[in-house]
Amino acid sequence: MAKAAFGTYANDMVQSRFRGLLVCLSLLVFTSWAAGQALVPETVPQHEAVARALEAEWLTDEERAELRVFHGVGDERDLINPTLKAITALNAWRLDDPILDDEDVPVELRAEARLRRGELQAAIDLAAQSDSIRAARIRAEAHEELGQFERAGEVVLEPVRRLQREQLEEADELTEGVRALRVRARVEGQPARDFQTMMGLLARSHQQLDRLYWPARLIEAELLLEKDETQEAAQVLHEVLSFNPRSSEAWYLLGRIALQIFDFNSVIAAEETLRLLNPRHPLADVLVAEMRLIQDDPESSQEHIEAVLNRWPELRRARALDAAMHALMYDDEALQAAIDRYEALSPGSAEVYYVVGRHLSFNRQYDAAAEMLEEAIRRQPNWPAPQIEQGLMELQSGRDAVALRILRDVRELDPFNTRATNSLQLLEDLADYHRLETEHFIVRYSPGIDEIMVEMMPERLEEIHETVTRRFQFEPDRKTVVELMPNHERFAVRITGMPFIHTIAACTGPVIAMEVPRSGSGHTTTYDWPRVFQHEYTHTVTLAQTNNRIPHWLTEAAAVEMEFKPRDYPTAQMLARSLEQGTLFNLDAIKWAFVRPEQPQDRSKAYAQGHWMLEFMNERFGSSAVIRLFERYFKGEREAAAMRNALGVSREDFFREFLEWAEADVQSWGLLAEPSMTSLMDELRAKDPDAAVQLAASQQARLEAIARVLTDQIGQPKTRGRRALKAEDWPELRRPPVEVTDETLEAWLEDYPDHPDLVELKIRRMMQSEGGANASMIPLFERYAELRPVDPMPHQRLAQIYLDSNDPERAIPHLEALDVREDHSPVYAVELARLYREKGDHDRALEKATRALEINPYHAANRERAAAIALQSQRLDLAHQHIRALTKLEPDRPRHAQRLEAVERLMQAEPRE
Repeated sequence: MAKAAFGTYANDMVQSRFRGLLVCLSLLVFTSWAAGQALVPETVPQHEAVARALEAEWLTDEERAELRVFHGVGDERDLINPTLKAITALNAWRLDDPILDDEDVPVELRAEARLRRGELQAAIDLAAQSDSIRAARIRAEAHEELGQFERAGEVVLEPVRRLQREQLEEADELTEGVRALRVRARVEGQPARDFQTMMGLLARSHQQLDRLYWPARLIEAELLLEKDETQEAAQVLHEVLSFNPRSSEAWYLLGRIALQIFDFNSVIAAEETLRLLNPRHPLADVLVAEMRLIQDDPESSQEHIEAVLNRWPELRRARALDAAMHALMYDDEALQAAIDRYEALSPGSAEVYYVVGRHLSFNRQYDAAAEMLEEAIRRQPNWPAPQIEQGLMELQSGRDAVALRILRDVRELDPFNTRATNSLQLLEDLADYHRLETEHFIVRYSPGIDEIMVEMMPERLEEIHETVTRRFQFEPDRKTVVELMPNHERFAVRITGMPFIHTIAACTGPVIAMEVPRSGSGHTTTYDWPRVFQHEYTHTVTLAQTNNRIPHWLTEAAAVEMEFKPRDYPTAQMLARSLEQGTLFNLDAIKWAFVRPEQPQDRSKAYAQGHWMLEFMNERFGSSAVIRLFERYFKGEREAAAMRNALGVSREDFFREFLEWAEADVQSWGLLAEPSMTSLMDELRAKDPDAAVQLAASQQARLEAIARVLTDQIGQPKTRGRRALKAEDWPELRRPPVEVTDETLEAWLEDYPDHPDLVELKIRRMMQSEGGANASMIPLFERYAELRPVDPMPHQRLAQIYLDSNDPERAIPHLEALDVREDHSPVYAVELARLYREKGDHDRALEKATRALEINPYHAANRERAAAIALQSQRLDLAHQHIRALTKLEPDRPRHAQRLEAVERLMQAEPRE
């Protein structure tokens, strides 16, 4: 018999024999969840201890059947009585199985089934027929779900007292006692005091009393998840599955961990496994429904929510997700109706308000989320979860004083929650940060060396504000908070729990967090901070402009547009290749490619394609089209309606027209030239008898391999992880090598003089034969730059040629073309500053010296150069700023202080206006 029911119904002698066996077992070290190991595994090796127990020769047939069912390896032959059938149905969540209503089944199992169905009063009435700890726990959980918190606390009094006064010797009883204690911790507000006690009791249950008792580990994982200890919880869940691979709750919890880290592939893997256990598994639909909400696709979540509620209309977790779905559709009337339906079932419960508030917060609907979370807290002030969510939400929305108060209260209530503790530490650190305020921004920064960067920011920030708000014809209604984080660790804590964050700066709407642009230990990299900030501030503006309802791809597209940077060559190649192969994202796929990409390049492709679609929108519908779209999103329209109303086309027609436009645009980049090099090479192969035979054989082998795969799949059941064979999965066509002679190349160029691939090939051959680029190749480089403007290579070669010549000024336009593309290195800006300075153009020289500093403000040589050029430009204020920075970067060099004093004397001598 499964040990969840073992202590009450199994033969005492059998129990003692199991314990005697387990004392002798030496358990192996559990496999941890580590890099390279799947969060949701496809298969789980059975634990050695389980295998030994099942093979014990002294087991009777009935004992072996009970043990096999308990460890999830039983089959129909093992279901020898109603209890084992009920346990099997309950483990698979087959809640409509008639066996769960059979009066020959223990009352606790029947009550548990009703609890899971949401039939809470029926669960209470049934459980009242037993005085077991499990029955009391079921009653308490039912009262808690009904919102009857005081009554729930009363019901668990006796089980908790038993834990305190008795040394429980049965693993199942002790585990049920812990579950009762867990209810008390929630309803009476004692999670901090009880957490360590519960973990200790669970360890005793599965380490001393019964090392095979996996339900104790399952509850341990649930407790760890409550504290946001996701990695440790995942490890424990893997252990659970090694003891029982059919534990629905373990697979479901792994899916929930995957949701927390936005690993949607693993969510789907968990869903598929649950459906292998039960094709109509309610937890599978609940999991996918919540994933769709996180992906901002409430319409798709609806079918999964309805699939559960049509069968189990009282299942509270599905009812709560139903309300969240309507909230994300911005349908206030439907939301209230959904809440009313929940309230009719559980009039005092806080769960629906917490779930709705959490999803609204996730979608940056901060004010609406705050209302919901506050109501959840009012109803259940002893429950840490909504308070933690509210504190983290207030932190992301920039209301730090409120967040600080809430998280300090949470620390008293639950000091073991990792996210809350880390965020509180950050907030307390931020309280000591210095503050600089401009007309539209509040900059907070750590005192010390970062002051040298902050001094550069005010004027640039206001220029960026003017640029972005003029483009989108909108200004936020409050100042934007800019938090300059001193290192990557602090930055990571600042944005913890947020999706879509994979960089050195992040926007939550009213707050922009940035890591300082610096390399070295504890830092990520140097970067062009004004360009990055303009990208992030575009998010601030467009999120406010749409009440945070803008589709993710579009806010990223707008932000990339405002970087004012040419599309780089690898990105252009990736887009052209995706267009040619038909693998560009449609409007459904692109919105979550940012969150959890299936392929390594999916996220970068989503950014690039979104920007590309916005370029099409600007050209096809006018630059004001995006502003018209924003107005529709602000009103709460979803993408399909917004596009129809703002642009006059459907989403499908928009994407179809974009693809047609993209073909011509790629041609203008000098990519996908016709005929393709592959076609030209195949013509050569066709003229070579040996190569032609090899190519034909390769083509035939490829077709046969595809046919074999398709044939093998006929009649085979679908398994988790198997997907349809797609074109990109086809075996590679092996083309035999063929030589392109110089004569062949010249003949091709005569036929196709404007073919960029052929011009590039000629350039590379000449460079190889002549040992590099030289002045004789200038016309060819210039021609290639004209034919393929996205490739920086000709500018690199031309810049070097001219820098090595007697006329280095001619390198300037090519260095400018390279500098505008550069994000992380000041090398081109430094060289341009030198050339402009030698030319006597001190204004341009200062502009480039400043750009070099904007990429790396902590580099002393960059500061020296900028200070010198500022003095030549009569910009004593800038010279003073840079020399003062040098006194902090190199405090052991007295000449910086001397120069600073000299500049200050000059500034004092200047006539005042």
